[in-house]
Amino acid sequence: MSIHDRTFTSSFNRRKLMIGTAALSAGAALGRCGLRGALAQEATPGATPAAACGEPFDASRLSTVKMVTDGSQISVAIVPKLVHPFFEDTRKGAEEEAKKLGVDFQWVAPQTGDAAIQVKMIEDLVSKQVNAIVISPNDPASVIPVINDGLSKGILMMTFDSDSPDSDRVMYIGTNNKTAGKIQGDTMREALGGTGKVGIITGGLGALNLNERIDGFKETIGSGIEILEVVATDDDLQKGLGVSEALLRAHPDMNGVACVSATGGPTLAQVIQGPEFKDRDIKIVAFDDLEEVLRAIEDGIILATMVQRPVQMGVLSIQNANDIITKGFVPECALLDTGVTVVTKDNLKTYTK
Repeated sequence: MSIHDRTFTSSFNRRKLMIGTAALSAGAALGRCGLRGALAQEATPGATPAAACGEPFDASRLSTVKMVTDGSQISVAIVPKLVHPFFEDTRKGAEEEAKKLGVDFQWVAPQTGDAAIQVKMIEDLVSKQVNAIVISPNDPASVIPVINDGLSKGILMMTFDSDSPDSDRVMYIGTNNKTAGKIQGDTMREALGGTGKVGIITGGLGALNLNERIDGFKETIGSGIEILEVVATDDDLQKGLGVSEALLRAHPDMNGVACVSATGGPTLAQVIQGPEFKDRDIKIVAFDDLEEVLRAIEDGIILATMVQRPVQMGVLSIQNANDIITKGFVPECALLDTGVTVVTKDNLKTYTK
């Protein structure tokens, strides 16, 4: 099977997998968790129709959550890592779903990936007593106190995109990042024929989701490929340009680069087209589908990118928060994998998210 034919959704290997068995069209017979799983995956043709559920839901964590069953409007706040084009898809998905359901939706985004600033924003939302807060943590440890505090005060606390597994968060909605990293490693190994030297461009060094992707990448890249260096952009597009230049200059024998956050692909693609590097033959495997990445795939600069489903992350965050708080819905799944698709020039015009 060639890399462009692959569509992946999978279990979280740290917990026992719970799998539903019916497609979305049979959702009424599934029960709510099966429907959620199907909704998470319907965006990609060829995706397995089973519910991507990786951790049994701990209903005891809902014991402190304030339910709103009298028809009153609820408020749900989503806090991404920072202002970044990747998270715009999440915002749009959440905003549209909130409008459908009559939910008061708040999007609270730090300007930079500063963990301390993000925590202060969440603390402010807790003090305002919104009904639910959904977070993509810059640092999984930094948000543990505020997540646990919010839950103790009756607020439904959830994560998306990047988890804080040691907190009391009620559920996580997003990519199984370890598996996504393994897929990226497989794609790079295949592209290099099993031998070579590669660099890794990440976003924030403390971001759990990115570190999980790197771990997965290292597991599948193979013994014949050397990882030269891991560099960080802090998910700052301007900083990413300098980081990309420095990485290319430091390793003239490097023939592959894996970008594990949305920032690395656009910045590296821009830099490598400059006169200093235009003759370098480097296989680039990126993450996410910002416009610059898709253009670089079309132009043959980037080989492939791992496309997540940020729209579904937003939709499912609002859906689950609304159903838990207003209907007493108890999900079966505490880890909901929204999956990834490997996008290359061959499926560039046909993939969906």
